[in-house]
Amino acid sequence: MSSRAVKRLLRERGYDELAESSAHIERRERELQAQDQATSDSEETKPQPKANMFDLLMGGDNDGSDSDRSEEAVEVTAAAKPVAAAAEGRRRAKGKKKGKGKKGISGGDGGEQTMEEFEAELAKLQEQLPEATAATEDGRGESGRGKGVALGVVLTEEQQRNRALLVADAKHLDAEAEIRRMFGSAAVKDKGRRLGAASLGKRLTLSHPKANWPAMRAQAGVEMRVADSVAGRAGDRTGGSWFVMEHSGRFRSVQTEFLAAVMTHSADGVAALAHHHPYHVDALLQLSEILKQTGGDFAEAGELVERALYAFEVGFAPRFSAVGGMGRLDFRYVESRTLYLALFRHMQFMARRGCWRTAFEVNKVLLSLDPVMDPYGALLTLDFHALKSRQYEYVGQFVRDWSWSSVDLPNWAFSRALAEFMVEGQGSAAHSMELLVEAILKFPTVVPVLWSKANVGVDDVVLTHPYFQDEVVADASALTHMQLVVQLFVERHTPLYRTPEVARWMQEGLLLALERIAVDAAPQSKREAQRRLCTYVIPENISRHVLVADLEALKAGLPEEIRTAESFAFDPLPPKDDVNVYREIMGGGRGEGLMPGMFEIDGEFYGPEDFEGEGGEGLLQQMINFLRVRVGGGAADVEDPGTSSDEAEAEGVGEQ
Repeated sequence: MSSRAVKRLLRERGYDELAESSAHIERRERELQAQDQATSDSEETKPQPKANMFDLLMGGDNDGSDSDRSEEAVEVTAAAKPVAAAAEGRRRAKGKKKGKGKKGISGGDGGEQTMEEFEAELAKLQEQLPEATAATEDGRGESGRGKGVALGVVLTEEQQRNRALLVADAKHLDAEAEIRRMFGSAAVKDKGRRLGAASLGKRLTLSHPKANWPAMRAQAGVEMRVADSVAGRAGDRTGGSWFVMEHSGRFRSVQTEFLAAVMTHSADGVAALAHHHPYHVDALLQLSEILKQTGGDFAEAGELVERALYAFEVGFAPRFSAVGGMGRLDFRYVESRTLYLALFRHMQFMARRGCWRTAFEVNKVLLSLDPVMDPYGALLTLDFHALKSRQYEYVGQFVRDWSWSSVDLPNWAFSRALAEFMVEGQGSAAHSMELLVEAILKFPTVVPVLWSKANVGVDDVVLTHPYFQDEVVADASALTHMQLVVQLFVERHTPLYRTPEVARWMQEGLLLALERIAVDAAPQSKREAQRRLCTYVIPENISRHVLVADLEALKAGLPEEIRTAESFAFDPLPPKDDVNVYREIMGGGRGEGLMPGMFEIDGEFYGPEDFEGEGGEGLLQQMINFLRVRVGGGAADVEDPGTSSDEAEAEGVGEQ
């Protein structure tokens, strides 16, 4: 087995660090061999000095110079012995490599090493280097010992199947690379050389910093640590290791300025803060949303989100892998929730650019952070992005291997049928037709809406069939759970069903479904779905998904307590078990919203209007100082987190 094959095997089995070390050792050996060869050549070609006849006549006495030279020669020879021995060992090893067989690996004793022996050595290395079992950064997520170990956690077969569905492919997380693959290099605007992350000691996968971004002179102030414990997650069917994001003391101090700007509805204040602190994650996400809502530059808005991801990624824990499918993030903490939002926004911008494969991989990363609770409803978009990126096999695999029944959602029931239809191609569509009929019988209220929006030619009499109508009369001010998930599915997925081939397939499937309805007017699947979803109790994660999904028509259908709750773009709909140091400081509760409209300073209450006009600036500074004292932020002369080098020099901030 060649050294290249060994390195490839190491990477495939999750030993990326060992493969890199092997490559480094091999390069070093080649350099030493080249130096040895050059030394030997120079020694062979160097002419011997001619004997001095006068020295011979004088009895060889030359003021002790020859003895000095001989002593120096002895010292050089003694010093060269280890190098020569090492060079000889390398030459012997090189000779053995040339004579080794294809089915063996050259062992340290000069014999052939079988694959079983190689596996045994890898197991020993795994015990010595547990971090090598973590998912590799190339996105494969494979690990040693039969792929049953990741991040030092032994996985069951069920957890391995779930993990395989969450592993993201790092090489497909680059939107510009996807655009180049689709349209060529000319389609990508040249914004200069990309910044590397070698100086930070990080391998970036979620973000790709540009050369025109401000330099990150100091850590952004958001760092990740291993979570002590996560309540209610014992026996997790997906495995994984839990982490929590934290804000540094200086970040908290800057955060008070951001909260003050948000409370006073100051878009200019948010923009100034993002300019002064170019890697303050909350300010970047808020400014991105302002640009999007006011019709600004969407490309710039998307780049602000990617900058926030860059700030997060720099602070990731060494054992956390965003693409390995095993890193979990506790959503209860406000510091962690910002990363969820950044990934969701990034996914939206990738889809808007038509980078569907990138959006699909980001979607998997978002789901992997908490696949059980799914705080942002990533399951409501994962099937759509898989279909748009033509990952049809993934949809079927997800339905088969996921521990929970994904087809209990209408989007997955219909997407499974459509994915199977696309896989079948020009062949028989019997299996996909059966899946489509099952989806229609289980979620019949999809038919009138989807068939009409997709312009599928069906008689109106069919669409008005009683079986396809809602049995629960909706409240005029809210939608039922069933109505909401159906509307979400139709609004997002309709373009996938507008091709002539798919339309004919849908027509045939509807006719077959009508035949079965004539036999059984209330199939068991429909009764079960109605019992689960025909309720006005909307899960929190679906409500949060609607709030951030830019589907304004559906926001009016959310429950009244969700519509009237005060929340902000940087933290929409905090969870009921919210752990938020800033909320406690501001004095707000869940029922009052994250930050109440009124603010108290020394017993006096102020509203947003008090910060406008004359005296508003002084009151705002008073509020910031008051918050800094309560939050325990750093002193004013401490270097700001994420401040660029140019701005720091302009302010006179020097190196400590």
